[in-house]
Amino acid sequence: MRTLVMHRLNILFICCLVIFTDMVGYSIITPSIPLFAKLFNASDTAISFAFAAYPVAFLIFILPFGFLVDRVGRNHLIIGLGMFSLAAACLSLVFAESIAVFSIGRAFQGIGSAASWVAAQPLAAQQIDSSKKKGLEISSITIAYGLGMILGPLLGSIGGLRTPFYINFFLAAGVGLVAIIWLKGAEMSERMMEYDYLSIIRRPGIIVACLTIMFLYASLGMMEVLFPLYMDSLTYSKASIGMLFLILSIFLVIGQPATGFWMERSGPYVLILTGFCCLAGSLALMVVCNSFRGWVPVFMVFGVFIGALTSASMLLIAQNSRPGEQGAAYGIWNFSFSVGYLWGPALGGMLSDFSHSAMPSMGFKTPFFFFSFLIICCAVLFKLLVRKPEKG
Repeated sequence: MRTLVMHRLNILFICCLVIFTDMVGYSIITPSIPLFAKLFNASDTAISFAFAAYPVAFLIFILPFGFLVDRVGRNHLIIGLGMFSLAAACLSLVFAESIAVFSIGRAFQGIGSAASWVAAQPLAAQQIDSSKKKGLEISSITIAYGLGMILGPLLGSIGGLRTPFYINFFLAAGVGLVAIIWLKGAEMSERMMEYDYLSIIRRPGIIVACLTIMFLYASLGMMEVLFPLYMDSLTYSKASIGMLFLILSIFLVIGQPATGFWMERSGPYVLILTGFCCLAGSLALMVVCNSFRGWVPVFMVFGVFIGALTSASMLLIAQNSRPGEQGAAYGIWNFSFSVGYLWGPALGGMLSDFSHSAMPSMGFKTPFFFFSFLIICCAVLFKLLVRKPEKG
């Protein structure tokens, strides 16, 4: 029995390592956004649309990868493909001299994330199925996610523009090799049953989980592009930008034990409603404040509830999907993430450009206030959806 538990935890650890590495690649670029914008002489809208090449590629590939996971397994090969795609993205960003090459690098990142998440998540969920502490163990995935977001901005803040991407290249390639070797044979125990995506997405718990992750990442994606530009306009350095995102990521991780216990006691729904209210307030305060000291507590709270909402939505997917369809269920969850991460930065960039031209005094503030209002509307919608919550 103890050997089986250790084997299960080892597989869970490798899945978390893959997600950690993917999140390093995801967040390492944030401190360099103003430098890329200046290098390409790009507007807020142009850099936002180039940034959106990640979710476009993610959107295209996530459901086919989810189908492959459920139909043929081979999680280790799909995860390896994801890590090597991330390594290729790093090389593209190293040699990017135009916004077109930058967009190609972001697209490779999106492909790599799609493969890594959709293969690692259901494999991790299978290890958690037999646990008596599902809420706490699923938080380990979000902890890995948060640790990657901690290291990403930290690495992104060192050296010149290209240095962080060289480091990320070697990390992704190494983890890809480790996953292919160590996860071989650790495939999903059950293959695809007869189902269609519509039958899965009609379940209330799946709907709430997907809407949660979509609006969370629409807001986060907008903030990740525009807040570094806002700080740059106030003459803050690349290191200062990286430090704030580091603080966000640290508190994302620190909050996970409390998130796990909260979900064990009251389930994910109350956590989602509370998280969205706190998220809305944090977005508004980001542009009300204009000092580093004022931003620190805002980013602390924002980080805690990014992690809380991510864990709660993943738990809802696990609770509302059956073995043999988890690849598809997590594929839909990731598809929803990519939709939000696509329209969030794009809409934010357009609102910012409009605000700078029509209402210069508002500048970067307009998209943050807009998304804060949108998140409050989402909280009201979720309250209606979970008036009679399911028992998880």
